[in-house]
Amino acid sequence: MRTLSKKKKRHKTISSPSKTLQSNPSAIPNNTAKKSIITETFSGPIPPPALLAKYDELIPNGADRILKMAEKQSTHRQCIEKWVIIGGTLLSHFGVLCAAVIALGTLYFGSQLIRDGHAISGSIFAGSGLVGLVTAFIYGTRSRKEERQQRDQRNKELIGKR
Repeated sequence: MRTLSKKKKRHKTISSPSKTLQSNPSAIPNNTAKKSIITETFSGPIPPPALLAKYDELIPNGADRILKMAEKQSTHRQCIEKWVIIGGTLLSHFGVLCAAVIALGTLYFGSQLIRDGHAISGSIFAGSGLVGLVTAFIYGTRSRKEERQQRDQRNKELIGKR
């Protein structure tokens, strides 16, 4: 048969805290403790040299692997940027080519209508095609100009805040 024993808890009570503080000055709380927090931040794929050395200690060839990763990322980003520029140039040339085909087509079919004796419908056909292209050109030029002005304004505001 198992018996459980009960232990009595003893509590020490202080009748007067002021007496304890007077008899023991080291019990006075020190409110002048200072705390300092040190933070380090970095941006970009490559950590600072001290942290890079710690990676090298933790992971075999860790620093080398991080540097290779950063080099691959940089090469990848440059390749994407190059293709964005090439793609934009190709799309621009393709747009000009399509506009030329539309302009020549409307002029050709408009002139054929005029030759066949439909002067009014031929003129309207050829004129509407050309007016549409000119309108698209003017709208595109105006919207690009507004975008440049807005970008310049934002840049001026950013420079002014410094």
